[in-house]
Amino acid sequence: MSARPDVVVAGAGIIGTMIAWHLARAGARVTLADPAPAAASAPTATWASAGGLRRQGRSAADQPLTLRAGARWPGLAEELGADLEAGFGGHLHIAERESELPALRARLAADRAAGIDIRWLEGADLRAVAPELTPRAVAGVWTPGDGQAHPGRVARAALDAFRGLGGAVRLGAPVALARSGDGVAGVMVGGAPLDAGLVIVAAGAWSAGLVAPLGLALPLRWRALTMLVSDPAPRDILGPTVTGVGRNLSLKQLRSGQFMLGGRWYAEPTGAGLAARPVDAHVAAQWSEGVAVLPRLAGLKLNQSWAGAEAQSPDGDPLIGRTRIPGLYLACGFSNHGFQISPAVGEAVAEDVAGGGPKLLAPFDPHRLDGGDPAALARFRAEPILAVA
Repeated sequence: MSARPDVVVAGAGIIGTMIAWHLARAGARVTLADPAPAAASAPTATWASAGGLRRQGRSAADQPLTLRAGARWPGLAEELGADLEAGFGGHLHIAERESELPALRARLAADRAAGIDIRWLEGADLRAVAPELTPRAVAGVWTPGDGQAHPGRVARAALDAFRGLGGAVRLGAPVALARSGDGVAGVMVGGAPLDAGLVIVAAGAWSAGLVAPLGLALPLRWRALTMLVSDPAPRDILGPTVTGVGRNLSLKQLRSGQFMLGGRWYAEPTGAGLAARPVDAHVAAQWSEGVAVLPRLAGLKLNQSWAGAEAQSPDGDPLIGRTRIPGLYLACGFSNHGFQISPAVGEAVAEDVAGGGPKLLAPFDPHRLDGGDPAALARFRAEPILAVA
């Protein structure tokens, strides 16, 4: 019989696998459980990630984590022993109008104050970084150390590394929390009990439903983000990931030569769990955003579109930490920006669980939004999914 785990991590997406791997590295006995048959399966938040490794433009709460993660990413493939399809062409945030320059300057000042290497580009310097950028771009801020990686590859590599450390993995069976008095004593996997001293819920959009039977109502909503990929083009057309002031767009070129377009273009729930389908009007608008920023896209065809479910909090920051329910820890609600910080989250949670909790998790107290305005939360959850008629 296998030993009782110290910790069960519920959720095998990018956050759950990173937490499990770091806990196992620290010597904990860990079981990772997920009802999906494979790690980082659709429609998880890992599928909703465009794979950006962006330190630029983060919230003040995020900055310590993003700096810590940024130091890890260049060596993470070696740590995990896998090809993560990582590249470091930087992140470029552009302005296309003079009226947008103050927002660009504010980002520059905030990121420099946080210790991020960020540079102002215009004219020939801007074209040197992104030669085929729209001629409307008048300036940009560039973080040369930023980049991209493949979210699914990273999650699967973390899972393999976790297994290599002796971690137990239970996939493909329903997962529920097991109660003991006022607390949580483990999980039920496929109806069978699995006792543990601590359960970490890192299940993305599935998290709120998982803890609801305990009477814990998380201040989250779920949305499905649409991702687009073009047909292949010659490689090295676009080095950095590009976003823009006033643009609902994240644009990058993949190793395959294809372009990936992200942003907050929501898909429509199908009514079957967390599944959603891209909305034709949103796909068209999202593609148009990309063409406007990189005219070369107009000569390519859309190859694929899909959607992944993401949990979002009202203040845009995740819920990370021990709850008031004994035995229950949360790491969810990453609100579309969990991928880049995931190695630092895994490391910090492992430290916190061991009793040496770093202060950089303090802003993410899972109870910080308790007692908020119920009407405001209701409006947040009810915001329309369809933004284009």
